Amino acid sequence: MKRLLLPLLFLILFSAQKFVPAQDTADSLLPPVVLKPIPEEWGDDKRLWQGIPSMTLAPNGRLWACWYTGGTTEGNENYVLLVSSNDKGKTWTKPLLAIDVPGPVRCYDPSMWTDPDGNVYLFWAQSNTFWDGRSGTWYIKTSNGNDENPQWSEPKRACDGIMMCKPIVDSKGRYILPASVWNILPDHPDRTLQPGAHFVVSEDKGKTWKSIGLSTVPREYALFDEHNIIEKKDGSFWLLQRTKNGMSDSVSTDGGKTWSEAKPAYPHTSSRFFVRRLKSGNLIFVKHGAMDEKTPKRSHLQAYISDDDGKTWKGGLMLDERTGVSYPDGDQTPDGIIYIIYDYNRYSDKEILLARITEEDVLAGKIVSKDAALQLLVNKSTAITPPRNPLIFTPNQNQDGKPLLKGGTPAFDLQNAEVDTFKKGVKLFGDRDNYLLKDYLPALDGKKFIRSKSIRNTDTVTCKTPGVVYVYTPLPNRNKDNIVDYLLKNGFEKVAAPEVLLFGDYTGNIATLYQKQMKQGETLKFGCWGVLVY
Repeated sequence: MKRLLLPLLFLILFSAQKFVPAQDTADSLLPPVVLKPIPEEWGDDKRLWQGIPSMTLAPNGRLWACWYTGGTTEGNENYVLLVSSNDKGKTWTKPLLAIDVPGPVRCYDPSMWTDPDGNVYLFWAQSNTFWDGRSGTWYIKTSNGNDENPQWSEPKRACDGIMMCKPIVDSKGRYILPASVWNILPDHPDRTLQPGAHFVVSEDKGKTWKSIGLSTVPREYALFDEHNIIEKKDGSFWLLQRTKNGMSDSVSTDGGKTWSEAKPAYPHTSSRFFVRRLKSGNLIFVKHGAMDEKTPKRSHLQAYISDDDGKTWKGGLMLDERTGVSYPDGDQTPDGIIYIIYDYNRYSDKEILLARITEEDVLAGKIVSKDAALQLLVNKSTAITPPRNPLIFTPNQNQDGKPLLKGGTPAFDLQNAEVDTFKKGVKLFGDRDNYLLKDYLPALDGKKFIRSKSIRNTDTVTCKTPGVVYVYTPLPNRNKDNIVDYLLKNGFEKVAAPEVLLFGDYTGNIATLYQKQMKQGETLKFGCWGVLVY
């Protein structure tokens, strides 16, 4: 959809902006276009998927909510939408504006926040492709968030990384952004922040920002940090972040400069959660399942209260038990009403939903307050997602490759990976249930392959018994997420065999086969993405 917009439209809408020719990941440093009104082809009856919402309250109680969408999934076509409600979430406007960058840049992972002076902020991230190794946190703000159509500031870039959860203001008046540089491949040579969950501080009310510390987890457990920061009553800071195996937490006692070693905190399915200080001084925690439970899927979104600064949790109000609910965020009115926003079935129902509750409801484990309500509809895309047509492509024959090697079957020290049989329909990656093996060189049928826990995981395998190893990965012109350079540097050679559509129906999944005779003691370490067959 996004590509249909004429360059002239961008010049008209943003004529004051100076657009310069962009190259590679420098595109993501370009200021976005603020589209008001949004194009017709982005309307509620056109969007094929949507989710990952956030919300905030203006000083007069007006609710603001945002999420992102665009294209058929998370990728270059993504843009951010904004809506508003002035009746406690009962009814909502149509999308009022969109945030977008022309070209191959996605605008995604938005977050909303209102500062102590009443300014309403809309944050989002910008990256070339799904993840370019750097990304960047951008924002616009308004001092007139009480109005349905306020004047917004020019877009400004705060720092490298992605800010998925709300800022806080600490007891010293510092504005603190929980921005993250994902500790996953690829790396970026020009980023200014190292991978990890950062503590980004402004001491001048948002005019300038600087990271003064960060919490990290080992790369094998790192994913999308999506961290929440809480200032404890004793002045320390508590940081909770998402990992591959649940939540981890760490503590800073020097104002965010240094952090304790991140350790497992609460079990949780792989998804964002929400932790916030309430007006009462208590904490609210919204997660999937009970506090000591890891639900197998994104379901059973529940809220809890702590009156002892997070040592124990009480209540357990079920906000939505259905499978497909995810990514809670929220805010609270001065008189105690708590709003929690989340999404439901991003690719089918395509709903953004809201809960309106109080602390009493959470502690009671059921609705007891007068104005409480669950599953209020913020927005629903009514577009019908068409079935995908089979991908038709002309495979590269790879005639510059070598004949297929034949030899003994190696054995590996697998560490975090698992082994399965290479056959049609098998699941290729631990975190992608729909990435099923579709096509491959017939000579590999029935061999073993190593299934990594994540398509973006950095797996390490060590050869214990010599033998021939094969790896499928896309050529660079097919997909930026490839490991061709790594394979060639480590002695692999291209096989003289045609490309195959390894899985799915996307050109980036068209893969080429590489091979090597591995020796005992040799180690392979690679990330996104390759499939090792032997």
